[in-house]
Amino acid sequence: MTRTAGIQIEKDSKGRLAYARFNLKKHPEAIELLYKVGAIEKSEFDKEFEEGCKNGMSGEELKAEMKQYIHELFKRKK
Repeated sequence: MTRTAGIQIEKDSKGRLAYARFNLKKHPEAIELLYKVGAIEKSEFDKEFEEGCKNGMSGEELKAEMKQYIHELFKRKK
């Protein structure tokens, strides 16, 4: 069996394949497999975060609001 960087195969005491460890930084495609087999699932935080991103403001809106906020700060100092 050839060795692949980022994947470690372990055997039990009888020499049978028992475990496979994946470095998910090197093999991110394995994450999709883990979702499919139900080994990992999206947390509620992930769902809330994605919803927040969808409903969030664009970069231009943020820029306009920050510009207005900064102008108000300078007006207070005078």
